[in-house]
Amino acid sequence: MKIPGALVSIVRTPRRPDQESIAAAVRRAVALAGGLPEEVRPGATVLLKPNLVEVPYTKESGAVTHPGVCRAVAELVLERGAAPIIADGAGMGSDTEAVIAFMGYDLLRCDGFTVLDLKKEQAVGVMNPGAAVLPRMKVYQPAVDADVLINLPVMKTHDQTEITLSLKNLKGLLADSSKRAVHRRALFRGIVEVAAYFRPSFTVLDGIFTQEGVGPVYGDPVEMDLVMAGRDMVALDTVAGLIMGYSPAEVPTTVLAAEAGLGIAEPEKIEIAGLPWESVQRRFKRCSESEILREAPPGSLQIGADTCSGCRNTVISVLVELQARGALAALEGRTIVTGASSAKEPLPARPIFVGNCARQRGRDRENVPGCPPENSWIIDLILGGRS
Repeated sequence: MKIPGALVSIVRTPRRPDQESIAAAVRRAVALAGGLPEEVRPGATVLLKPNLVEVPYTKESGAVTHPGVCRAVAELVLERGAAPIIADGAGMGSDTEAVIAFMGYDLLRCDGFTVLDLKKEQAVGVMNPGAAVLPRMKVYQPAVDADVLINLPVMKTHDQTEITLSLKNLKGLLADSSKRAVHRRALFRGIVEVAAYFRPSFTVLDGIFTQEGVGPVYGDPVEMDLVMAGRDMVALDTVAGLIMGYSPAEVPTTVLAAEAGLGIAEPEKIEIAGLPWESVQRRFKRCSESEILREAPPGSLQIGADTCSGCRNTVISVLVELQARGALAALEGRTIVTGASSAKEPLPARPIFVGNCARQRGRDRENVPGCPPENSWIIDLILGGRS
C-alpha cells in the first residue's frame, strides 16, 4: 500500500544537458512530485540549500550541486512571487567562495540571484528539542530566518555515511563548531537530528553528474542525467539509494530517519512518478571497494574486526587524500588503529587511534576521537598538524 505524501519523481535529461534541458527536467520533476509546496507564496523567503562541500577537481565531478539545478528551482520560486536565496557553507576547512567561483555560482549573482556564503553569516544558538546528540547547536541565521527551506543535494557516495543525499546535505547549515561536535559524538544520529530540526518542505535531487567510490569529493564521476524530486526526504533517499544499488537497510541515516518518523523507507510504500527506478538503476562503486588499502605502506593499518563502516571508510578516504597529495609515505613507521577489538593485537610502536572505540586503548597516546571522526583531523595528525 502506497503512503500519501511518499511520492518521488524521476526524470531523465539529455546527455550533458544545457540549461534549457536542465530547467525543463527540473520543472517536470517538481510537477510530477506534486509541485512546490503552498508555503512558497508571494513575499516568502525561500532558502535553497545546494551542496557546496569543496572545490572539486572538475565541474562535472559530481561533488557539487549543478548550478543549473539551483537556477531552475530559483526561477520556479520567483514565478510564485517568493524570494529565493541560494546558500551553503563549505565543509570544515574549505572555502565556500572558491567553490562558488569554480562552479559558476557567481554567474547567478551576476544575473541578480542572491548566493550566500553561510560562513560569512552570523551563527546563532538554537535548541533542538528531543535531540540527544545535538540538543543545542549553532546554525546560520539565514536558515533560521527563511520561511521555506528547499533542499538541493547531489547524488553521490560518501566515505562515512555510504551515500550523501537529502538527509546528509542539511549538515551544511551547521556552523563548524556544531559540525565538529556531531562528528565527535555520533554522526549518523546527529544527521537525523539536524534533518528533524530543519524539515525541508521540498527536495530536488541533482542526479546529472554524480559520484561513486570514495566520495564526497575524491570519488569517480558518473553521468546519470537524472533529476528527482519529492516532499518526503526519506522516501527520496530510499529511492535514490536503490538506484545507486543500496538497500535502505545498508544506509544508517535512512534507517534512523525512518525510525524517527521523518519519512518512509519501505520501497513498496513509495509511489514513483515518471521513470521506474529500476529503469535507471546503476550500481555505484562503494567507498569500501576502493583498492587503496593495498597501496598503504606495510604495517600501517590495524583495522579491528569490529570496526564500523564509518571508521573503516574514513580510513580509506584518508588514504585516498594522502595519495592525492603525494603523501602516503608519511604513514611509514606509523599504524592507524581502529575498533575496540584491536586491543587483542600487539600495540604498534607509533599508533594513531582512530574513532571512539579505538581511543579507549590509547587515551595517553595519539588519538583522533569521533564517531566517526572527520577525515581532516586524521590527516592533520599524520602530517604533523596536530599536537
